[in-house]
Amino acid sequence: MKAINIITILTLLFSCHSKKENNEIVNLDSEQIKLGEIVHDTLSAEQLLKIKHIQSTFQEVYPVTLEETIINFKRDQNPDNEIVVWLDMSSAYENYLKSQTNNLDLTKKQEVFKLLLSRSMMPSNEAILNSELKILDENEANKVLSFYTESPKPIKVYQK
Repeated sequence: MKAINIITILTLLFSCHSKKENNEIVNLDSEQIKLGEIVHDTLSAEQLLKIKHIQSTFQEVYPVTLEETIINFKRDQNPDNEIVVWLDMSSAYENYLKSQTNNLDLTKKQEVFKLLLSRSMMPSNEAILNSELKILDENEANKVLSFYTESPKPIKVYQK
C-alpha cells in the first residue's frame, strides 16, 4: 500500500515550516522530509471516530483511504493534537461550503483545502501567499479563512 502522509500534504503546499534553534521559522523543501515511523500501534475508539470524520470530510479533495489516514495519525507524536488541528480544518471547510449559495467545483474545493491546510500552520496572510491561489481571489480567500480561528501550529521537523 502506498504510504501517503504529511509528505503528500506538504507537496501540495510546496513547503513546510521548521523551527531553528533560535525559534526562527523557515521553509523547507518537502523533498528533504522523510516519513516518520509509526509511534502508536493503536488509537482509541474516540480518536478513530474523529479520524473517520476528518477523512470523510476531505475525501473528495484529498483522496486518501481511511486506513492510510489512520496510519498517518499513528505516526504523530501526539495524535490528539493533530486530530484537533484537522477537526478545526474540517469544521472551517464544511462551514465555508455551507456558506456558498452555489456548489463549488472540485478545483475550487481543492484550493480551499490547500488554503486551510496552509492556514493551520501559518498566519492568514502567509497562508494566502504560500497557497499560490489561482481560483480564489484575496477577498474570497479571506472569507474561507474567517472560518478558521485557531492559532497556527507549524509542523516541527527535526534533523538527524
